[in-house]
Amino acid sequence: MAATRYMATFAERFLAFVLLTSVLCGEGVAARPNIVILFADDLGYSDIGCFGGEIETPNLDSLAQKGLRLTQFYNTGRCCPSRASLLTGLYPHQAGVGLMVYRSYPGAGYRGRLNDECVTFGDVAKSAGYRTYMVGKWHAGHTPEALPEVRGFDQFTGVYLHIDSYWKVLKGCDVYRDGELLIEAQENPTNPYHPEQEFYTTDFFTDAAIDYLQQAAERPAEPFLLHVCFNAPHFPLEAPDELIEKYRGRYLKGWNQLREEKFQRMKRMGLLRSGQKLPRGRRHEEVAVEGLVFKDLLDRESLPAWDELSPSEQEELDFRRALYAAQVDRMDQGIGRIVEQLRRQDALDNTVIMFFSDNGCSGELDLFGMNWPEHTRSTYSQWRKAGGWSISQGQCWAHLSNTPLRKYKQFVHEGGIASPFVVHWPAGIERTDDIADEQIFHLIDVMPTICDLAGAEYPKMHNGREIKPAPGISMAPYWTQRASEPETRTLLWQHLNHSAVRRGDWKLVTLDDRDPGSWELYDLSTDRSETENLIGEHPQIASKLRTAWRTWAEHSNVVPFPETRGSSRPNPFPVPQ
Repeated sequence: MAATRYMATFAERFLAFVLLTSVLCGEGVAARPNIVILFADDLGYSDIGCFGGEIETPNLDSLAQKGLRLTQFYNTGRCCPSRASLLTGLYPHQAGVGLMVYRSYPGAGYRGRLNDECVTFGDVAKSAGYRTYMVGKWHAGHTPEALPEVRGFDQFTGVYLHIDSYWKVLKGCDVYRDGELLIEAQENPTNPYHPEQEFYTTDFFTDAAIDYLQQAAERPAEPFLLHVCFNAPHFPLEAPDELIEKYRGRYLKGWNQLREEKFQRMKRMGLLRSGQKLPRGRRHEEVAVEGLVFKDLLDRESLPAWDELSPSEQEELDFRRALYAAQVDRMDQGIGRIVEQLRRQDALDNTVIMFFSDNGCSGELDLFGMNWPEHTRSTYSQWRKAGGWSISQGQCWAHLSNTPLRKYKQFVHEGGIASPFVVHWPAGIERTDDIADEQIFHLIDVMPTICDLAGAEYPKMHNGREIKPAPGISMAPYWTQRASEPETRTLLWQHLNHSAVRRGDWKLVTLDDRDPGSWELYDLSTDRSETENLIGEHPQIASKLRTAWRTWAEHSNVVPFPETRGSSRPNPFPVPQ
């Protein structure tokens, strides 16, 4: 009976979406919506204002107010795997990027680039008559057969690998435009769109996106898809001085008080289900990760008490968080400029804008971040453009960013994989509420959503090769009507030694899938913070979920595992993710 009721409600939602699409497409291909996908890098679940954050993000907040927020949207927990999953609609191992892209391991899931058994949403949109543009950080493979220009994008401006500076272009981070070298590695690059301004990646990528929008306006008969991948707010912490000063002093309350304030604010905003708790700290231990030894917030989250730090230490940590906040603020300003350009082109109403992040906030590296003695606030003018692994905010501030969730980037507890999601589409969103919390979604759902929006068909074959079926669902029907009975889905994760499976509100997760006794079970309907391990009370549920994870791992290129899973690179310092 429950299945019958679900099918009825889903059919109603789908019919509503079909009717809406038919109206939009009634005047021909040009009436289909344009699509803009905005992708942040290492942004925390609750960093932005419309998700309870203390950082000023008025442009994203405005999009959310006039659009919809999805509170249960997931990524894969790490940069390259998330990009592969987003682009292809597959789990990352299915696309060949189960780890990072710097090395190819034996096994189909760890090729270090997009494989030949997948297509990108650029490919799919192009097949439906869309003009496809991409800007920013690619990081899904840097061999010739894996570059964006041959993976579905008509035009691309950005960096094929990582980006390890905001002010400079460092070795290995050369900037390309439409297949040609635009800016080679140098200390003082020039922004070709605004030579009079100081080069800053967030501004440069925004300028490139606006340039592509202007080009799209010259082809009014073609709808367009624009994918913008910011490197903000990934470390190194680098931002314009005036924005840093804007946030200085705001964090002297410390992470304990600020987390509590944010938690209460999120409850008032309706972002948290009843019964959710803010995790309390227990302990930290020294653990070895990627050949380094540092303090990891192990069992729960052992945040040191802020008032136990000296005033000088508090000032240093306030400065680091101000740098991070300034990076998020500048990204929001760039998003505002993109939205304004769409408005000037009279394209905003029928453009679907989606915003989300590749993983949770980064806890790299140590409790308080990278700690180089020469990198302090008093000497900041000497190293403000150092780049690389020069400065980060660490695990304590990461937990503020991910409030009220546990863990952070690289892990598959909620703090590592939960992302804020904002969608804005005046011509298409019909829901009267502005928060959708009834259905869980994942990066794999962006591909079928784009197929729906573009009227495209996901292919079975591409360039003479069989393409893996896409496991996701379209989000579009949920934008038009709230689901009374959401679909009970099974979503799965695996990265490094961390694994998880979620079915409905039950989640099984482990910090080390090599240890059969390390799995934890949580009921996310009341405990999304993962504080009450229920595996002892519900062993049968845990057993079924673990069987589902094992079956998925065996059929999705997760196994065989590479010989070394603890690191995809021998030395983490030269090549940040």
